[in-house]
Amino acid sequence: MAGVLAWSFAPSRTVRRRRTLFATLARTSRCLPLALALTLAACDEPPPEGRPGATEKERAPSPVAAPVRAPAPADAPDPATRCEAERKRVLQTAGLPGAPKFEAARALIFGHAKAEPVLFVKAPEYEPSTDVAVRRYRRSLARASYPWDVVRSIVPRFLDHPEHGREVLLRDGYLYADTPELAFALVDHVRAQHLFDSERIFIQRGELTLFAERGTDGKYRYTNGPQAGKTVRLLLLDRVGSGTPPPALHRDLRRLSYALHFQAARIVHMTDGHVVADLRYGADWVRSVLVTTDARVELSCEIARGDLAERLREFRAQASRKQLLLEPLRAAMIASIEEQLPFDEPLTEYGQQDGHLRQRWLRAYLDGRDSYRVNGDRYAVFDAQGRPRPPQVCVDFLYDTFERASGTWWQPRGGSRERIQGRVDFGAFTDMTLRRADRFIELARKDGDRFEVHELSAKERVPMFRRQAFFEHLTARADDYQPGDIVLIRGYTPFERPWQRKIMHYHTFFVYERDPLTGMPIALVGNPGHPSIRTWFFEGLRTPKRSIWYSVRPKLAWLETALHLPSTPKVIVPPPLSIGHDA
Repeated sequence: MAGVLAWSFAPSRTVRRRRTLFATLARTSRCLPLALALTLAACDEPPPEGRPGATEKERAPSPVAAPVRAPAPADAPDPATRCEAERKRVLQTAGLPGAPKFEAARALIFGHAKAEPVLFVKAPEYEPSTDVAVRRYRRSLARASYPWDVVRSIVPRFLDHPEHGREVLLRDGYLYADTPELAFALVDHVRAQHLFDSERIFIQRGELTLFAERGTDGKYRYTNGPQAGKTVRLLLLDRVGSGTPPPALHRDLRRLSYALHFQAARIVHMTDGHVVADLRYGADWVRSVLVTTDARVELSCEIARGDLAERLREFRAQASRKQLLLEPLRAAMIASIEEQLPFDEPLTEYGQQDGHLRQRWLRAYLDGRDSYRVNGDRYAVFDAQGRPRPPQVCVDFLYDTFERASGTWWQPRGGSRERIQGRVDFGAFTDMTLRRADRFIELARKDGDRFEVHELSAKERVPMFRRQAFFEHLTARADDYQPGDIVLIRGYTPFERPWQRKIMHYHTFFVYERDPLTGMPIALVGNPGHPSIRTWFFEGLRTPKRSIWYSVRPKLAWLETALHLPSTPKVIVPPPLSIGHDA
């Protein structure tokens, strides 16, 4: 019996180890919670029934009260509370200045020039230069009333002196401008070969780093990324250089917006590793903390409780659904751009003959011919790769995009001459009256299951030549012009020939992309002469008196039944706006 009692109450070797550890831990106040837990665990040694060879008496229940266990730890703070603490901590750290002058003109700049819409933590600056020629060029740009003319006149000189081109046109390596006029000039005229003659260069675009090699013709071609093998065409705010890319001065919020689905952002504070921002989802602004690694931006945390958290979940689910549906539409748009489908206007035109080529093309295609003639000019039925080339007016681009995304399109050369029937066919090849913008609006209004039409009032129709007011409208009404929406502008065309009468003319296109900060639509895609991605300013150059009359939104329920969707949902970021640039 004494032996049993001795085993029952004498501390075991494990207990003695734990008590020794407790004595060590208890010397510091930070370890008291752990020490307490270890002490209680030491008092709670497993009963002898688990020990091999235990006697029946040892396995019997003990009359002694059950050992006292550690109380459950207090509930940890909820994620929103932890985020409030993190946001407060980041706000107390030293901030970075950003680029105030650029941000003040942000809407105008992105309305004028194709750009990757990044956020700067610090404005890029010129490197000091003692070169007389460089300083003269810089003064010319700074004083120019018409930067487009100045840039056009000086960039050819940089083909022989690219070192001058880098010093004059780049700031900290960025193709940067803080005025819309200079932004438009840089994108329109500057090529990589004006800045470098080295064998290999890099292009930082958003969070991506692309590389390009110089060809025998002096032009650079991408060696990686979505446009590998194609000629480099620079966008505004690209960073270009050779060697190892330096730390970025910009942050890529566009990719983050496709992961989180926010529609706009207000920047509160920026540091080297964080951005404190309020992100808008519908009518709700959600306080958030973002973490940055060079140009890459990810969500650290957000403050959303109760009803706000529920609305946020619902908004993201709906936005994710729409994002998935936009992928086949954008793929169809890009296919038309890369195939360079011709505009339906004869090279030799007698009066107004827009729209006459498409039926001639169809007849030649179905008859098995490879070309056709109109007004003495010959046109190809297929392109060099054997892809069909049906001519388009601007509204044809809309119909063709929906139809191609649904699987409806013409067979290439070498196959049977037929049109594969997918899930959508508007019938514009048989009903020629549908090929007018006003008829498209009638169709969209009648077909409420497929489209939602919004007509602007006369007071809301701001002419495009009133640039400041026009872009203020686009920013204030950004939710009315989302990617995938159709926009119809209308206005009087300028006099091109003495015998032409003054007429009201429509043009139609899709919204392709928006700015993640302001939410403003910044890129349009359509066929105004050939399929391409364009800016508002470029579109307004031809017809500055036009204004927006209608916006049309395809309904998600219809798109889900009409389009071929990707089998695996993912974060989908549209291809860069350089798609469709002339080489």
